[in-house]
Amino acid sequence: MENSVNGDSLEKLKGLQITSLDDDDEEQEQETMPEELDDYYDDDDDEEEEQESVTLGFLEKPINRWSLLRHLFPSKAGGPPAWLDPVNLPSGRSCLCDICGEQLQFLIQVYAPISEMDSTFHRTLFVFMCPSMKCLLRDQHEQWKRPPESSSRSVKVFSCQLPRSNPFYSSEPPKCNGTDKPSGPGVALCNWCGTWKGYKVCSSCRKAHYCSQKHQVNSFERSFIFLLTNSINAQ
Repeated sequence: MENSVNGDSLEKLKGLQITSLDDDDEEQEQETMPEELDDYYDDDDDEEEEQESVTLGFLEKPINRWSLLRHLFPSKAGGPPAWLDPVNLPSGRSCLCDICGEQLQFLIQVYAPISEMDSTFHRTLFVFMCPSMKCLLRDQHEQWKRPPESSSRSVKVFSCQLPRSNPFYSSEPPKCNGTDKPSGPGVALCNWCGTWKGYKVCSSCRKAHYCSQKHQVNSFERSFIFLLTNSINAQ
């Protein structure tokens, strides 16, 4: 009798289906999920499929320094800009931060020609920004609060374009072997920043040019410290 009971119990245990509590919860959620949520997730899948691919650019160290010269039409970040038009540079308040009034600093340039049009056979975009985080934050705030025509800017983008036939470059593509040279000279740039046109000339040497009095003072102070340090070391 005892053996038969145990046998029946074993048969009943074999017929049991054991599931976890998590599985039960998932089944309940699937059963009670409203149709609106199903449509929502379906829309998300459609949006992911419709998103376009994005091409990212990465900075690389140039193999040759001459590859960053303006007559080779480089795309570059940092350092002085390689002005496409070396004569007609931005001037006046366009070179300054609209918030603090200081000279903008060069960030990046991208060579982006539109060869289908003769007027944009050469085209470069230049991005400048104020190094002050306070100005950048205020710029961002004003973009939200004020219309574009009345807001102040601490980041500015300049576009420069030239036709294929121009006084600065050959109409033939560069050889990129170190022998290329520009067809025409450019204006004297600031000896301190190397970015903007040097309107001021040093009264002592008559050779150095500066875009502002502040940069002239900075250059003088650096030269004075350099000479003072060398004289002390010589003693």
